Amino acid sequence: MGRKRRKIIRKQAKPYPKVFICPLCNVQAVTVTVESSKIAVVKCGNCGVSHEVPWYRSYMPVDAYSVWYDVVTGRRSVEDLRREIERMTVTIEEAAEPVADETEYQAQESTEATDESTEESSLQTSGEEPSGGE
Repeated sequence: MGRKRRKIIRKQAKPYPKVFICPLCNVQAVTVTVESSKIAVVKCGNCGVSHEVPWYRSYMPVDAYSVWYDVVTGRRSVEDLRREIERMTVTIEEAAEPVADETEYQAQESTEATDESTEESSLQTSGEEPSGGE
């Protein structure tokens, strides 16, 4: 006689909400809309309160709602939010600039290498030895 087999019960993960409760009017009408890769707009459909919040690649609508909630309830200032969005745009622009600098640096190295080889060949044809620091 064998033992009775147990049934495996798996709990399903609940999906994150897409509509949230507004702390001002207490109605479930707050939605999150991603405008660009850096900014999301969180807006209450009932009372019309809205703010732009920073949007990171790893964010979900819940994260943007929590930042908006902090601003609406007064735990975080609007100026602080604007500074964070500006800082995000500046860091993205700075990250794009070094790529151009690297190509300029590589081009400069290649021109220096060709100048050195031309100098050595001109010295060899004239019969002089290049001074190597000895």
